[in-house]
Amino acid sequence: MAQANVEILKRSNAAFNRGDREAAFADYHPDIELRDLQPAPDSPGRLVGRSAVYAYWAQWEDSFAEFTAEIEQYIEVGDYVVTETHWRATGKDTGLQIDLRTADVFEFADGKIVRATLAYENKDQALKAIELAE
Repeated sequence: MAQANVEILKRSNAAFNRGDREAAFADYHPDIELRDLQPAPDSPGRLVGRSAVYAYWAQWEDSFAEFTAEIEQYIEVGDYVVTETHWRATGKDTGLQIDLRTADVFEFADGKIVRATLAYENKDQALKAIELAE
């Protein structure tokens, strides 16, 4: 089942990078929980529900051009997939460059992403979080 989970993430990431939010979040459970461990100022660290995730990403897209996430590695662990992700963006008005590498954790149930925790500092930290969750 885990390889199917990796394929779901690959499809979601490709859609995200081409700006197709609808397709990017199609495999997210309606009650998805998203935690951002490094949220932007005035942004929530925890979101619940697909519509809240849509709104969150819309804020980022409003502020940044060429907002992409290149997943460089997928690590399958049971119902979880840890990714090493390279985030890049350029501020629309400011030209501010974001070039950030994180480890992100996606939890799956019944072929849907039910929980996503973004912005662990490295894959070891993300893998430890999975151990603690189990």
